[in-house]
Amino acid sequence: MAYPPAADLRQKLAEHPLPTVAVTALDPASLTPEETAKIANNVLTVFNKAISTRDITALRNCLFAEQALWKDSLALTYHLRTFSTPAVIAAHLLETTKLRGAHGFGLEFVHFLPVSPTLQFIDCSLSLKTTSPAATCTGRMLLLPVEGSGGLEWKIWVLSTRLESLDAHPEDETLLHTPSTLADGGDDVKTDVFIIGGGNGAVTLASRLKALGVESVMADRNANSGDNWALRYDSLKFHVPTAMCDMPYLPYGEDLKGSHLLTRDELANQVRQYVKEFNLNMITSSQIQSTQYDQATRRWTVKLKTPSGLRTVRSKHLVQATGFASQKPRLPDIAGKEIYKGISLHSKEYKNPKVSLQNKGAKSVLIIGSANTAIDILNDCQTAGLDTTILARSPTYVLPVGYVMDPRSFGLFNQLDTETCDRALMSFPTWVECNMAHGLLAMLASQEPDRYKRVAKAGFPVIDSAHPDACLMHNLVERGGGHYVDIGGLEVIAEGKVGVISSVEPVAYTETGLRLSDGRTAEADSIIWCTGFSDLNARDTVFEVLGGENAADGEEQDSNLLGPREIANKVDATFGVDEEGEIRGLWKRQRGIDNFWFMGGQTQHHRYHSKTVALQIKAELEETIPVFLNSNVQISGIQNQDIAMRPKHHSLASKTPYPPKVPCSLKGTPVHARCAMLQLF
Repeated sequence: MAYPPAADLRQKLAEHPLPTVAVTALDPASLTPEETAKIANNVLTVFNKAISTRDITALRNCLFAEQALWKDSLALTYHLRTFSTPAVIAAHLLETTKLRGAHGFGLEFVHFLPVSPTLQFIDCSLSLKTTSPAATCTGRMLLLPVEGSGGLEWKIWVLSTRLESLDAHPEDETLLHTPSTLADGGDDVKTDVFIIGGGNGAVTLASRLKALGVESVMADRNANSGDNWALRYDSLKFHVPTAMCDMPYLPYGEDLKGSHLLTRDELANQVRQYVKEFNLNMITSSQIQSTQYDQATRRWTVKLKTPSGLRTVRSKHLVQATGFASQKPRLPDIAGKEIYKGISLHSKEYKNPKVSLQNKGAKSVLIIGSANTAIDILNDCQTAGLDTTILARSPTYVLPVGYVMDPRSFGLFNQLDTETCDRALMSFPTWVECNMAHGLLAMLASQEPDRYKRVAKAGFPVIDSAHPDACLMHNLVERGGGHYVDIGGLEVIAEGKVGVISSVEPVAYTETGLRLSDGRTAEADSIIWCTGFSDLNARDTVFEVLGGENAADGEEQDSNLLGPREIANKVDATFGVDEEGEIRGLWKRQRGIDNFWFMGGQTQHHRYHSKTVALQIKAELEETIPVFLNSNVQISGIQNQDIAMRPKHHSLASKTPYPPKVPCSLKGTPVHARCAMLQLF
């Protein structure tokens, strides 16, 4: 069974709606900056006192009773966790602040946000220092007004905490410009971190590590850095603001900001410039032949086939950064492919109409799919003069790019610096982030209900953001796509310039096209399958990425040595969300194997979570990363030194179920909150 189990995101969102707090006694006009700061300081004073005196009742009373949430990114749990309900949050906070030697939270700035008549809150930016290990953290606190018996009170609805830096090992950007340490040729390579992949996720992590003084080497199967973009179809464009896609330490030029949408070549050039600017270590045109992990020494040995010969890489950590939902094309298993006389290819193989279709005699094309790639290729083919038809098997969630550019959404990146935007948008628990985004997008869509009326009339079924099934996060993290961010590509449909077939499935090939589930046939002398990829869960690709059957055949019979198959069986599942709303498997330590990491996601994830992964690796190399709690330990009796530092050869292989369950003897904790205070990784 895959670990951790996947939760149903949309069901969880329904179970965790945004709070509706009707407060008649609140006068928003009275909340001047001075009054808002006074309220926040009063709440924070009570909150800090409850933590310092370990008063769990007082701490619970600080929290919004119905829907309190705490999201932690390494600051106190040294993992990525989200907790809910005042009892559970209070118990975990008391234990983790003690273990981390956390000083009191400090208030940085506050402002009042009247989102709606029933959702008004004070947004507080926080600071926090810990001593075990010594670290600098940031936080965020959202306060809701609640009418109580004693009058108006402000309660903590959302608390978020994030590790920003290890005090003994701060980032040093001057290290980025030191020369590459990778020698040309040679057999053996020794490094702290070996990264499989050479795309945005890989290079951003390599730069973060280098700024922390950690050496890494990347291995890319492509011939050149940037080929992860350069080898894709010619007309590819990003459908989000450029500022949202900035990479750490080297942002895109101002001429590419604003409403500009990054092209394939601009994306490729940025990766190439990034590798060159920071002298990052990369072995190109490489193919992994075998991988072994020694559980006794906690070291990796990887054999690579390169143009200069076989090379062996020995490292302390291994990162798979080969992409998600981008490597293994998903093609329907239908009969008769051998009788089809035309061209049939997946979108991964497509370059442009001339090279892929017209030079091979194609005059018509049938495009299967209706998301971003399908609409891009649809416009390509129609513009090139091909008789073009699109087959939309089900309604498509369509999101206008203007909504994405809205300053209340990702358009915020065009107004504020990237770090501020990341903290604003990435610090929310998933349930809050998704429901807020849905509320904004639904409001925008409701203001123009007929926007896609012409498209629907042409036969192309559309779901807009006002539809109850619309959920962008569902498409991004559970489906790996399936939506269209509208940059104008639907006009060819609305204007009748292309054919449309909808609400049917291809069931078999014919000599001249496809037979459909309703009995009709669709004829075309070329077919492009824009049907996505089947590798959203990277657990399914680990075996192949690490060398596959070739490696398995030559494995030594040593119980401490793990080959690709055993490694694949031990790693976590990726994507989808767990019961807490955290994205599964990414950017965090694995339950079943040490020193293995998944790095990836969307471009904002690359920038933000490259730091998350780099800090964990640095802490592990320095032997200061906290260990998780053992399942048979009485938490109230643990001293900081018992688990504050990770033992050099500590194994995570025997971890308990997630979330962990251990006895808790914190006085006053209700029975339902007597879970493991925390599985500290």
